[in-house]
Amino acid sequence: MKSYRRAYVLTIIAAFGGMLFGWDTGLIGGILTMPAFQHSFGLNPKSRHFSQLQGNIVSVLQGGCFFGAASSFYIGDRLGRRLALVIAAVFFLVGSTIQTCSAIRTTSLSQLYVGRFIGGFGVGLVSAVVPTYIGENANKEIRGRCIGTMQLFNVTGIMLSYFVNYGINESIHGLNDLQWRIPFALQMIPGLILLIGISSQNESPRWLVEKDRITEARQALSHVRDKPEQDPTIELELQEIINDFHGRKNLSLTQQLKSVYESKKTLYRCSLAIILMFWQQWTGTNSINYYSPQIFASVGLQGTSAGLFATGIYGVVKVMFTALGLLFATEQIGRKWSLLTSAAGQAFAMYYIGIHTGITGPIVAGAGLSSSGIFAIVCVYLFVVFYSFGWGPIPFVLAAECAPNHVRSLIMALALMTQWLFNFVIAKLTPVMLADITYGTFLLFGSCCVLIGVWTVFCVPETRGVPLESIDVLFEGHIIRGCVGDCIPKRARARGLREHSRGVEGGVEEMFDDENDSAGKDVL
Repeated sequence: MKSYRRAYVLTIIAAFGGMLFGWDTGLIGGILTMPAFQHSFGLNPKSRHFSQLQGNIVSVLQGGCFFGAASSFYIGDRLGRRLALVIAAVFFLVGSTIQTCSAIRTTSLSQLYVGRFIGGFGVGLVSAVVPTYIGENANKEIRGRCIGTMQLFNVTGIMLSYFVNYGINESIHGLNDLQWRIPFALQMIPGLILLIGISSQNESPRWLVEKDRITEARQALSHVRDKPEQDPTIELELQEIINDFHGRKNLSLTQQLKSVYESKKTLYRCSLAIILMFWQQWTGTNSINYYSPQIFASVGLQGTSAGLFATGIYGVVKVMFTALGLLFATEQIGRKWSLLTSAAGQAFAMYYIGIHTGITGPIVAGAGLSSSGIFAIVCVYLFVVFYSFGWGPIPFVLAAECAPNHVRSLIMALALMTQWLFNFVIAKLTPVMLADITYGTFLLFGSCCVLIGVWTVFCVPETRGVPLESIDVLFEGHIIRGCVGDCIPKRARARGLREHSRGVEGGVEEMFDDENDSAGKDVL
């Protein structure tokens, strides 16, 4: 733990970026159910257009996120990862301020839309840059855990926003607009922490090498590894980074796009990050994040406060199991088995909720919860248990790891654009699907989870503990055969690469010690 101290500190500060979009994700679903919010903007929850307006309010943030992720290629690549995070925090704070000040002497949604789009731009930018920044700084032994910490902070933000909504709903009654303004204002706290904290951290050593700033890269690597610049492992890692960037520095957008197609191996590595983010959204997780109060009502839990409280407990479960997954699964059982176990559990939970809702039909007002209804609520929590150690953090981990160094900014931008695009689509579709096809919504997401599990077996490699500069080996030869073999831990190719890496590092350290011993004898 002590040897990784600085890497963990950098991770925690950067991971507050994850809390930005987590907070808003959990916040907006509860706010939409508040009578005070509906009154401030003149919304009628009984109107047939209300579900569409809900979708618009939620999804305009995803529109901003899409363009923020798209901009991450230019901002993160040209200005650096650290400065990109500063810019993202500023956009988020401005957007949050505009949202907080909406509906003053007007019921128009225009200002709210503008604030959510600007805030979304910052969220999209930070969501693409944080995994890259952490992945390029963290030690290979803890890299997966560190990148996944962004997801832990994401779900922590969701949990906090749930309980803020619940607490405000219980303490501020009637149509007081503070009921929804205070939650919007409080989401600025993680943005301020990110803005202040990131200024004390080093830039990515791999970005510095790409810009041919080798001396600064050595200093950054020395700082984050907490070792002297002359340490042999620092020199070895720096030289591996330099070799990997040989002939690939300062590539333009056109050159990077061409390099993506330079070989089947590179194309597969790049497309994997994008497909992972696509599938993550089709697990159905954000349908629960955004509309959990409505979903709890659909399985029989009645009342605004009851729905918000159940949603808050959902957030606690998500934080607990994301943390446990990062501690005991990501670097222990590996990325691939985390995804497989997660997909199986999610499919079961979604199928049960769908079948239960389909059999019981519409909820009768005042009717108590049946035993099957109670288990349906349990399945909502069961879904998040499995999601939290697999399809929650691991897509970010694998996307940042598998993207080649020289096109990582471009690929992470495309991957997060994909994520936010389908986040937008699902945010728009979920209230409509819940209203029109009801139980079919959950059956659809359950079927997607089954497909995701099959795809993971054949197409996802195991990368646990493999140096970033060696991950390309996993994509050589027959890729599908190698990925299937990775399902058996003893046959996983990552195991051999880890042992080889340890052997090289051990040899370098022994050679360094021998040179020091020899120098000492010469002096004597």
